[in-house]
Amino acid sequence: MLKVNKGKEPNCVLEYKKKYSPKSWNDYNKDNIRTNIKENILVIEQEEYCPYCEKRIYDINDGHIEHIKPRDRYPKEFQNYDNLLVSCNQKNSCGIYKKNKYNDKFINPVIDNPEQYFNYNIANGEIIPRNNDESSNEHMRATYTIDALNLNCYELKEARKALIDILEVYRENYVEYNEYLQFFIDDGHNFPSLIKTYMQL
Repeated sequence: MLKVNKGKEPNCVLEYKKKYSPKSWNDYNKDNIRTNIKENILVIEQEEYCPYCEKRIYDINDGHIEHIKPRDRYPKEFQNYDNLLVSCNQKNSCGIYKKNKYNDKFINPVIDNPEQYFNYNIANGEIIPRNNDESSNEHMRATYTIDALNLNCYELKEARKALIDILEVYRENYVEYNEYLQFFIDDGHNFPSLIKTYMQL
């Protein structure tokens, strides 16, 4: 997962609220407002990454507006800008898989720093809790969030393992491999936190 640093609510959203006084998320259906919200969040705040799985979202149509606190369960949060992300459209993970799952254990990438909660199993590409103490709050929150988003689904594990195999080739063959790995990050490669973890090995 990636930390999301939310900015100020865009003027287009503030003007929309003033103009239409939306009573529910279904009222966000005019003036191309959902596309404008997605573009602002995805490009400016998330640097085109899904904050849950860390895959790049190259086309805005490959992502959807995600309510961190589900709007069905938290109706007052439906237009809280800090509750909005853009998640990828993968059916087996992330926002679509999460649906209405949410409680205080969920690691909110707007409020929490995911780096403090997650690590990787380099052998198989699994994302794992950073804290190994199963009774700790950090471990329980990490486990809950991994399960809620299905971050260890087959597709994601295989994609991370394929990246690890590439990074291992660089590590074995180049003295300056950290520079190469930095290029992967600068170039916007999938799974940037995995690459940063690998740089510390």
